[in-house]
Amino acid sequence: MIRIDTGYFRQPRVWSTRLAVGASLVCTGALAPQPSIAATMGCPVAPPPLALPQPSEDSTLTADRASLEEGVAEARGEARLTRNGQALEAPYMRYDRDAANAIARDGLRYYRPGFYLTADSGNVQIDDETGEFNQATYAVIANGGRGSATRVESLGGGSYELTDADYTTCAGETKAWQLSAERIALDRASGRGEAFNSVMRIYGVPVLYTPYLNFPIDDKRHSGVLPPTIGSSSDSGFELAVPYYFNLAPNYDATLVPRVLGDRGLQLGGQLRYLHEHHRGEFAGEYLPSDSEYGDDRSLFHYEHIGRFNEHFGIDANYTRVSDDQYFDDLSNDLAGTSTSQLERAVRLTFADTGVRFSLLAQDFQTLDDINEDEDDFDRAFANDPYTRLPQARLEMLTPTAPFRVGFNGEFSNFKRDDDIDALRTDAEPRLLWGVDRGGWYANSELSYRITRYDLRGFDDAPTVDAAAYEDDVITRDIPQLQAESGLRLSRTFGDGWVQTLEPRAQYLYTGYEDQSEIPVFDSGIADLHFDRLFADNRFVGSDRIGDANQLTLGVSSRFISPEDGRTVAKLDFGRVTGFRDLEVNMPSSGEIGYGDRGSDYVAGVELRPTRNLRAQTTVQYDPDDSRINRAIASASLSTDSGYQLDLAYRRYRDYRPLREVSGSNGREVNIVPGRYESLEQTAVGLRAPVTDNLDVLGRWNYSLERSQNVETLAGFEYRPSCCWAGRVAWRRYVSDDDGSYDSAIMFQFVLNGLGQFGDTVQSFVDDDVYADDDTGRRSSSSFDTIRFP
Repeated sequence: MIRIDTGYFRQPRVWSTRLAVGASLVCTGALAPQPSIAATMGCPVAPPPLALPQPSEDSTLTADRASLEEGVAEARGEARLTRNGQALEAPYMRYDRDAANAIARDGLRYYRPGFYLTADSGNVQIDDETGEFNQATYAVIANGGRGSATRVESLGGGSYELTDADYTTCAGETKAWQLSAERIALDRASGRGEAFNSVMRIYGVPVLYTPYLNFPIDDKRHSGVLPPTIGSSSDSGFELAVPYYFNLAPNYDATLVPRVLGDRGLQLGGQLRYLHEHHRGEFAGEYLPSDSEYGDDRSLFHYEHIGRFNEHFGIDANYTRVSDDQYFDDLSNDLAGTSTSQLERAVRLTFADTGVRFSLLAQDFQTLDDINEDEDDFDRAFANDPYTRLPQARLEMLTPTAPFRVGFNGEFSNFKRDDDIDALRTDAEPRLLWGVDRGGWYANSELSYRITRYDLRGFDDAPTVDAAAYEDDVITRDIPQLQAESGLRLSRTFGDGWVQTLEPRAQYLYTGYEDQSEIPVFDSGIADLHFDRLFADNRFVGSDRIGDANQLTLGVSSRFISPEDGRTVAKLDFGRVTGFRDLEVNMPSSGEIGYGDRGSDYVAGVELRPTRNLRAQTTVQYDPDDSRINRAIASASLSTDSGYQLDLAYRRYRDYRPLREVSGSNGREVNIVPGRYESLEQTAVGLRAPVTDNLDVLGRWNYSLERSQNVETLAGFEYRPSCCWAGRVAWRRYVSDDDGSYDSAIMFQFVLNGLGQFGDTVQSFVDDDVYADDDTGRRSSSSFDTIRFP
């Protein structure tokens, strides 16, 4: 049916719906779209659409004046035709009801979901949503794209053919970039646009011709060429990578990355990711044949998988391998990569149920540190490879009934390492626990007995070990332990509703002594000391050393809680272990016992969050015997709503480093000598500041005080002269090797909003943790994950 309303009535316009800005081409390869420049700057993107029509199978025509004769309506003066979510407006319109065809002239406006245009004249087949328009301007609502064309043909289903057309996402008369093409095809269903015989213009100047270009018109994932990475580094020279993204399915995708390295050759990389309801993982690899600098093939392979078979059984796997020790030093452009010393390869099966946990682990490592017998530098001495565990099985059991509970911890490990002794370690620990928690106070205790057996083998293949030092190839250890802890949770209200808590706690720990000097160290070490660690049941990590103890640990915490939002504004921690006898169990070669003879260092910590934009924290470890600070870490971060960010960090610690020196011409005769203490003292400063509305600057400086050396320097900026493009540049110089040598790299990114970006995603170039331990367990000196380009 058709309804004609005459006179001076017309439907009111609804201007509340704006044309949204979509993401740039980078979204084609991302699992989650990034915000566009225009969206972040609040730029206007398009004129508002017509009043949105309600979906209806009926055709409705309204106008100031209209006539109807033999099924043909002529309307003049603000004529408006709607059907199935479409709307057509024009000063003059002729509508054939039987043919469902409308002819409009004298300037028309046409809207359908996802598309809007104005034209001099045109006709619309209103039932199948097809039509032709002459001398048109248009807007793609999904991403803010717009342009003009001498002719626009609507093919139905959200597809359009544009002749002699241009396309941009820039608002205003001056367009930072514009694509002019003989023909442009837009397909809303696929979310892609195609340009044929097109020219890219930057501020009106032609810069690039291409016979074919495929680009996104929404923020969904699509197969296609991703933004190229462009840069330069001191190791590889000029770099250019052009990734191609394969959107294989909603739950898995792949990326192929050809990469040209000016001084090395052509590298091929790739990644395959998958995601299922209970599993996720990825494959990744790189291959560089005949590296011109290295003189051989270079490769990397990585696999990672995490999943669950059901509510009880799970699996996680991780495998990484590189062709040579210098792979990351030569082919990585960041400090974290060049600091990598060990690559883990592991598979872990897990089972969990009420009161029971079981895991089965197979694990080994690829160690990247070289053995150089002609080099005296401490850090380049004999590489202390971790033992492989093939396998390691662990069982933990605990009855759920309180207050008395019975538990058991068990472990079986098979350790292997080249040129060293191997061992089977069996560890069993029955436990009896009691605990009660009454909110304002709690108390718990535990009695356990730990039984360990080592079956040693492989003395003939172990040049690092004096077999005569071992009386037997079987070593056993039986150690009882008693632990009791109690604490209070006190609070008071003061001022205008502020709450202060006072949480004292005390723990007594007794661990029997047994001589463990003959037990080799397979996976143990001295634990870092912090407040929570004071209350651990062993001052060592791992099972090869069970520290003897007859000690009392006292600690207190206090928190100040804001009445406005419940935020902890300040938290204070202080504690120490006091021993009642001299400690005897130590690490081999060093005599290090973990604590002082009669107790630990004092440990104090302060965390401050006075506002949501300012936070600071510090931890200090003080040795009262030597009147020395063994460890101090402090950091502060300030951010503002206007975009300023300042980060400060300081780190100082004194750490024991064991040393195993190589001697002999074959590099296999190894003498174990005492290690030494090394000190580390570093500062880091990071800054991001908006200089103007269009310009942000970024910098980071990491300095080693004990070496008087710049560890890392980074500087960059982001320039946004308009809503539709931005430029980003970052330069980085960092220590790349243990000898203190430097590498440098520069990367840039040019973003065309709604079309794509050219250059490296600078975030990957500048984002690093502040003083974090990397996946290998080796400390990295990179800093400030809070500083990044948006």
